Amino acid sequence: MSEYGNWAHRPRMRDGLRAALLAMTDAPATVVTDQLDIVAANRLGKALLGSALVDGRPNLARFVFLNEGASRDFYPEWDRVADEFAHLLQAAASCDPHDRTLHRLIGELATSSEPFRNRWSSPHGNGCHPPHVSIRHPAVGELDLIREHLAPRADRGLTLTLYAAQPSSATDERLRILASWSQETADFASLDRIDEPADPSG
Repeated sequence: MSEYGNWAHRPRMRDGLRAALLAMTDAPATVVTDQLDIVAANRLGKALLGSALVDGRPNLARFVFLNEGASRDFYPEWDRVADEFAHLLQAAASCDPHDRTLHRLIGELATSSEPFRNRWSSPHGNGCHPPHVSIRHPAVGELDLIREHLAPRADRGLTLTLYAAQPSSATDERLRILASWSQETADFASLDRIDEPADPSG
């Protein structure tokens, strides 16, 4: 497993959660902190979110607010996603107002992103986490995905997110193509900073 360089605040995953992630082979899946750091992904999750994983400290909020050109291409409904991510960070700050790592992230976003500043100062955050998200994937095109966010009881601060498609839909077919493509790609050089559970049989 690879680490984020010297990023000391990276949460540790239990073996049970890592095994659950490994078992999910037909759907993209990620493990994300309450600060929106992506700490692990299965192979299809890496293939799906590759555009957001090129940073040495992959974080969904950094991708959306600090790489706005790429993230607007990636998320067709960018404003809705930006509202959601800003609210999630507000909720994290409310739960742990003394977290220095979170304060540094918020300061970084507020200094560099006017859209984030506007959302952060808004008295009416968007608390809704829509079950659907649209992604414009550079390899397979438009994906209309269903999201499920699961909070493992034993992993405080971590969320397991699954992405799925309606059966027999265009998105379902495109996910199958993406899965085939990801298996044929021997190396995701830009993604190797993210944990992918090793197959114990290998």
